[in-house]
Amino acid sequence: MDLFTLAAPIFDLAMKISGHNEVLVELGNRIKKDELKRHSNGNQNSFNLNQAKFKTEQDSKKEKSSIKLLDLGGGTGELANHLPKNVEVIVADPSEAMLAKGREKEFSQEVKFELADGAELPFADSTFDYITISDSLHHFRQVESALSEAARVLKPGGKLYILEFDPNTFFTKAIIFFEKLVGEPVNFFEAQKLAEMTAKTGLKTEAEYLNKSLYIISAKKPPG
Repeated sequence: MDLFTLAAPIFDLAMKISGHNEVLVELGNRIKKDELKRHSNGNQNSFNLNQAKFKTEQDSKKEKSSIKLLDLGGGTGELANHLPKNVEVIVADPSEAMLAKGREKEFSQEVKFELADGAELPFADSTFDYITISDSLHHFRQVESALSEAARVLKPGGKLYILEFDPNTFFTKAIIFFEKLVGEPVNFFEAQKLAEMTAKTGLKTEAEYLNKSLYIISAKKPPG
């Protein structure tokens, strides 16, 4: 059993205290809105029509989707429960124990689990429409390499979303303390710093705080 799995109960409690589930819902809703806008092509009437069409597609579990999302450092795949149902999800994580738990879950869309390190992803260039890194980037030992890899496998026009904790809050300092105890990396960054690091990969990037502890980085790859 790896160290992260041993510490999982601590992290689960921390996620509940921070309102993490609500934040995952928010992230899922943003991707749903992105898909609606993509279908509408900026036309309001088309947007309304496509909203109904998109909902119908969401309700259908038979149609295989061409929309691909990489949940990087996704552990057991919890985020998939909040994503559009017509999105094919690949959960990539370096912990086989976490992936094994994820494979035991039932999901309403196609979810695959892949053992992978963020610094060296086993995917071709321009594979994914979306990439999410939800409260896991601080576990990465090579953050800059992981960001570069994420940008590489993201399709032109695709979006990267990163959810992370602000290192200056008491709550995050407590997380850092416990993670150090179990030997985990503690690569936390202030929102603006992480936005700057992400922008260096060539993505158009902005940062936004969701609450006192959590912020989201939204980054888009320029169209090809």
